[in-house]
Amino acid sequence: MNKIRFFVLLSVLVVSSCRSAPSNDSSEYLFSYFTGRSEDGLHLAHSTDGLHWEALNGGKSFLMPAAGKDKLMRDPSIVQGPDGTFHMVWTTSWHSKDIGYASTKDLIHWSEQKAVPVMEHEPDAKNSWAPEIFYDDQNNEYLIFWATTIPGRHSEIEMSEKEGEWNHRIYYAKTKDFETFTPTEMFFNPDFSAIDSAILKYGNRYVMFVKNENPVPPEKNIRITIASKAVGPYPTKVSDPITGNYWAEGPTPLQVGEYVYVYFDKYRNHQYGAVRSKNLKEWEDVSDLVSFPSGIRHGTAFPVSSEFVRKLKQNLAMQEKAADKPLFRDPVFDGAADPVVIWNEPAKKWFMYYTNRRATLENADGVDWVHGTAIGIAESDDGASWKYRGTCDVGYGNGEMTYWAPEVIEHDGIYHMYLTVVPGVFKDWGHPRTIVHLTSKDGVAWKTESELELASDKVIDACVAQLPGGTWRMWYNDERRGKSMNYADSTDLYHWTDKGACGGSFRGEGPKVIRWRGSWWMFIDAWRGLGIYRSDDCIGWTRQAANILEQPGAGEDDQVKGGHCDVVVQEDRAFVFYFTHPGRRDGIPDSDVVEKRRSSIQVAELKIENGAITCDRDAPCYIHLKVPTE
Repeated sequence: MNKIRFFVLLSVLVVSSCRSAPSNDSSEYLFSYFTGRSEDGLHLAHSTDGLHWEALNGGKSFLMPAAGKDKLMRDPSIVQGPDGTFHMVWTTSWHSKDIGYASTKDLIHWSEQKAVPVMEHEPDAKNSWAPEIFYDDQNNEYLIFWATTIPGRHSEIEMSEKEGEWNHRIYYAKTKDFETFTPTEMFFNPDFSAIDSAILKYGNRYVMFVKNENPVPPEKNIRITIASKAVGPYPTKVSDPITGNYWAEGPTPLQVGEYVYVYFDKYRNHQYGAVRSKNLKEWEDVSDLVSFPSGIRHGTAFPVSSEFVRKLKQNLAMQEKAADKPLFRDPVFDGAADPVVIWNEPAKKWFMYYTNRRATLENADGVDWVHGTAIGIAESDDGASWKYRGTCDVGYGNGEMTYWAPEVIEHDGIYHMYLTVVPGVFKDWGHPRTIVHLTSKDGVAWKTESELELASDKVIDACVAQLPGGTWRMWYNDERRGKSMNYADSTDLYHWTDKGACGGSFRGEGPKVIRWRGSWWMFIDAWRGLGIYRSDDCIGWTRQAANILEQPGAGEDDQVKGGHCDVVVQEDRAFVFYFTHPGRRDGIPDSDVVEKRRSSIQVAELKIENGAITCDRDAPCYIHLKVPTE
């Protein structure tokens, strides 16, 4: 395309854009970027006018890199899809054939990071740099495009000694679901080394901004080319440079009112620059007008609603408060254990039900202090701080009874408790135990429904989850059969059919089953931390190699292994609530009986790394549980 034809097309495009470009008057803007330390992860800045950008989260990272061989996070590119989900891609390494990918609804809580092997099919490919992501609303799919050098593949350019064989072109793949991707293809193949491309939809055309990377003579500037479709083809005869007499890279376009801004990294000057235009023909350098956070490097600018920014800032403010440590101690007997956490709608609070062991019992005989227990309740507005509320009104059985390990779920406005009951107070462990079903409308006063007929007369620790078809499954521990893990099924939560032993090798107690990030997970108290199992069908279970909470932590009351837990899933995040016996560690004399018995509740956030669940119990736990109806 000659220069006259290029500007004719550009003039038509500008007229079309002026008529049809959507107004951003109600929008604000975010900028994803990395700093000079690319292992420091994702950073975000905010602007209301496209000129003045302020770092969010106090300049702290929003996401640390975990994908790829070198685990870097350079050149983060973010786009928001039509369902509100944000999708991000980034450079994971200087010398690899993959790119990073993760998604989020709120820019705070992210999916598991994964490395997408976009160039693995090319044995000589040297890199996969600066991936960019763009939503193609014509085809309802995402385009991901990046720069790769394959020696000898492209038209030759003169190289400097420093540049070596870095002769890049732009490649791309398409996806609708980020699970399957089309085969990688050439996207833009000009007669120069091209990196750092980005696309802006402008009217009914698509403008690609790309860096001419030629080293001899050095270009190192930003050009544009225009196509009628997002997928191209883009003419390889590009515009003259839109940037000035400096080296520029990493262009990201943003439409703000009547202007199109293009931001870029003036990497030799160690500063960020910008140009803007009302017609894509005359460009004004406004580098002196823009202000960015210190240390900003190559990223992406994108519009968001003012309401989203308000919620983002609100959520960030909430995260400034870490959960208490320990999270909770029972003020009556100091023996809180076996927690289960659920939203209580009548009280408008989060409730924590727990086994109320009598750690402070005087003149205890054997293990009678773990018998005669009630079910305690603590309450919270946010999951980060809890206070004692009292005990449940259970009323099951005659005389002194023992209540252990409550499991509480809500369905159709009714709370269901599956409670381990021991018929009395005993000084040893050798007595029958059953699981009793109770219901409640307020989560405090409970009515007995039935005693469940399960595998034996010595069963404990029920856990209930709803399966995809709407039926229910209960997992529990059968102590008569070597503490095996059994399960039962129900269609209505009232009538249960025992199914026998779970598929897999189990030994432990206190099962907790959750659905998280596409898989079923079971946590069990393995008496040396929590064992974790994964399943696709809730029948066959595979144990991951490492337990969590096995090694002592450093925090108050957390310097021992963790036990019997609950896990609360909120969108992409998961929090494990567990208990500890803080006094069961070296340096505590056996004569200090209460210290040996007492227990505390703790909370920590779970992560998934390389397909396995991990937990850093010493990291501050920034938790703010959302109401389920929100």
